Amino acid sequence: MEKQHPYQRYFIKVKPVLRNKVEELRLLGLDDVNEDEVWECLVLKKWKKPDADIRIYEIVQDILTLSNSQFMTYKTIEAYTAPNLFEDLSSEELKELLKD
Repeated sequence: MEKQHPYQRYFIKVKPVLRNKVEELRLLGLDDVNEDEVWECLVLKKWKKPDADIRIYEIVQDILTLSNSQFMTYKTIEAYTAPNLFEDLSSEELKELLKD
């Protein structure tokens, strides 16, 4: 089982702020964003080294200051590092899959 991030205890409390950030990102054209993705981006990028004495207002500030470009960079890197779902298919199987 994966160890839970220390800031996870704040997730429910800051959910309205996450929802606000998602709405902001959607206004900027990122239609398929959700609160969990924004949280995951912060956990993996901004909060790599958690502060044991962090205050909730600091977490809120981090959420609100996450920029569109920071989030897009995170999603782009995530897409590049995702597993290749077609690597086990032969060229014949790929042709069969992609034919009209």
